[in-house]
Amino acid sequence: MHIEHLIYSAALAVLVGMIFSRYTGRDPSWIIIAVAFVPDIDRPLEIANQLFKNVFPVAIRHGDLHNILLLLGFSLLFAMILHWFGIRFIDGLICSAIGIAAHFFEDALVFKPAYAFLWPITAQTFGLGIMKETRNVFGIASSTVLVVGIILLAGALLLRTIIEGTGWWRVFLKGGRKSKKSF
Repeated sequence: MHIEHLIYSAALAVLVGMIFSRYTGRDPSWIIIAVAFVPDIDRPLEIANQLFKNVFPVAIRHGDLHNILLLLGFSLLFAMILHWFGIRFIDGLICSAIGIAAHFFEDALVFKPAYAFLWPITAQTFGLGIMKETRNVFGIASSTVLVVGIILLAGALLLRTIIEGTGWWRVFLKGGRKSKKSF
């Protein structure tokens, strides 16, 4: 489902970047795309734990890091690291939380039940499962999810281009900073 996570997070980043740019003059939305895969770091940890017994004190399974505790903890830590590199703390916090939340939402679209997203508050699993999983050799979880994501990304790109013109691409590619020069 990695391709789907990339496409959905990019669509969301385009829209969030438009809002950030309008109200703050900055566009840190690239962070949303960068953290969209963070909850899936439990996959390599699970494999490492199976290959090298007792690497971790507890058994890690896929889905163990798909929860609000990871969202809050990682977002705070990542925002602190980004702040050290000159990105405003609140920008990093908001965008990384949105990126991880987008990952949760995409998983909930496909899986029913999905994961215990609200752990440690509750261990109940949530998931809509409105789009069936049909994994193929390219790692695409569902062609329906992929097509809907592509449509959403195209719509987001079109909407932002209609509202802001084509100049927003330069700002996005430069890491979200508008230059003083006008072209």
